[in-house]
Amino acid sequence: MLSEINIKKFLYLKNIEINLSKGLNVFTGETGVGKSLIIDAISFVLGERGRFEEGDFVELVFEDVNNEYTEDGVLILARQIKKGKNVYYLNGRRVTLSLLKEISEGLLEIHSQNHQQMLLKREYHREILDSFAGIEKLIDEYRELFLEYKKLEREIEQLKEEQANRLRELDILKYQLSELESAGLKEGEKEELEKRYEYLSNISFIKENIYNALKVLEEDEYSIISQLSLFQKFIDKIAGFDKELENILENVETVNSILSDISYSLSKIDIDINPDELKLIEERLDKLNWLETKYNTDEVGLIKLIDEFKKRIEHLESMESKIPEIELKREKLYKRVTELAEEISKIRREKSKMFSREIEKHIKDLALKNSVFITEIQEKNLDINGKDRVVFLFSANPGFPPKPLDEVASGGELSRLSLALKLVSNKSVDTMIFDEIDTGIGGKTGVLMAQKLKVLSDKFQIILITHLPQVAAIADKHFYIEKHTENGKTLASIKELSNSERELEIARMLSGIIDSSSLKLARNLIENSD
Repeated sequence: MLSEINIKKFLYLKNIEINLSKGLNVFTGETGVGKSLIIDAISFVLGERGRFEEGDFVELVFEDVNNEYTEDGVLILARQIKKGKNVYYLNGRRVTLSLLKEISEGLLEIHSQNHQQMLLKREYHREILDSFAGIEKLIDEYRELFLEYKKLEREIEQLKEEQANRLRELDILKYQLSELESAGLKEGEKEELEKRYEYLSNISFIKENIYNALKVLEEDEYSIISQLSLFQKFIDKIAGFDKELENILENVETVNSILSDISYSLSKIDIDINPDELKLIEERLDKLNWLETKYNTDEVGLIKLIDEFKKRIEHLESMESKIPEIELKREKLYKRVTELAEEISKIRREKSKMFSREIEKHIKDLALKNSVFITEIQEKNLDINGKDRVVFLFSANPGFPPKPLDEVASGGELSRLSLALKLVSNKSVDTMIFDEIDTGIGGKTGVLMAQKLKVLSDKFQIILITHLPQVAAIADKHFYIEKHTENGKTLASIKELSNSERELEIARMLSGIIDSSSLKLARNLIENSD
C-alpha cells in the first residue's frame, strides 16, 4: 500500500506530508483549487512527462511490498528536477527511469482522464474475465502443457533442419574423428617433443662443452681432479697432527668423490644420436601444429574434440528414430492442450454472460442507465492463454452499437467501468487511484457510488478525488486541499481533517454554505455511513 506522499516542492505544493490509510482516502476542496494535483504528484514520481520546475521533488513510500528491491517490506520511490534534469531514486539511491517503472509495476493503478491504459489493453480484459470465472489454476495447467508442446515443436523443427544436412555432416565428422584418432594424440606430448627438439638442435654445441668440461675436470695434465688428488696427499701426511686438519682431509675426500661422480655423469650423457630422430620430431611437431591450426585449438582441445565428435555422431545416427518418437509425444500433448483450451473457452463463454450482466448492473447504478456492456469472445489460434481473444464492448447511449472501449468510452465512463470491473472480478493491484470518478453524479446515485467504493476499500487501498459528500462521508481518512496567496505567489496546502472539520467540509459540499441545517445533514450522513 501507498503509506506516505512527501512533497518538498511540486508546482504550487510545498513541504506537504500525507499519511494515508489502508482503506478509503478522499481528497476534497473548493472548485478550481486543483485537487488533481495530488494525482499529478504521484504520476510525476512514476515518470509522467510535463513542464516541471527546478527543485520539484516528490517521494512515495510503499509498505508491505514483497519484491527484491524492498528493505523490510518498505519501498521508497522519488523523483527530482535537478539542474534541469530528471533524477529518480529507489530507497535513496539513484536509478534509471526504466528500472523505476519496472519496480513500480503492479503497485498502483491511476484511473483518470489521462490514465486508463490498463483498461484499454485487451490482454487485461482476458485477465479480468478469468479472475471472475475462477479458472486461474486451470489456465496454469494449460500453460504448462502448452509450453511443453511448443518446446517439442521447436525440437522437431531443429531435428528436421539437422536431418537435411545430417549425411553430409556425418561424413565430415567421421573423417575428422578418423584424422584425430589416427594422430594418436597424448596430453603433454608436444611439450616433450619441443624440449627434445631443442636438445637435438644444439647437440654439437652440447658435445663440445661436455668434452671441454671433462678435459678440465680430469684429462689435462693439471686437471681439477689430479690437482685435488695431489692436494689430498699433502694434507693426508699431516692430518694426524691436528683435529682441524683431519676435518679438512674429510672434506677434500668428499669433494674428490663428488667430482668423480660428476665426471662419470658427464661421460654417460647421450650425445650419440640417431641422425633421423630430429627429422622425425620435426614431422611430428608439424603434424600437431597443423591439427591445432585446422581445428583452432590446442593439444588438450584436440583430445576433447575426439569425445565431442563421437557424441555428435551418435546423436546424428540416432536422429532418424528420434523424430517419430517426439512427433508421437507431441500429438498426444496437442490433443490434451486443445481439450484444455476448449474447456477453458467453454467456461469463459458461460461466465462472460453473467460477468456482463453484473458489470451492467454496477454501471447503471453509476448514472450510466442506458449503457450496454458486452464481453465478446473471439476465436484465435492457440497461444499461451488458450484459443480466445476477450474484448470488452461498450455503448453509453441508446442507438449506438457497442464498440471496443478504446473507440467509444470517455475518461469518466472508463473510471466507472474500472470501478465496476474491480467490484465484479476482485482483481486489482494493492492501490487504486480515482480522479473525480463521480463527476455528473449526485443524489441516490451518489449513495450507490459511495457504497461500492466502501466495499472495494475493504479489500484494496483507494485514493479518491471527489466532489460527492456521500463519498467523503465514508472515508477512512479525509484530506482537504485549499489555495492561498503568500508573498504574491499562489500556494496550495493539504491537511487531514479531524472529525469536527470533516463535518464542516461535508456541510459545505452538501449545500455550499455552512449553517446549522447543513451541519445537521452532514452529521447524519457521517453517522449513517458507519
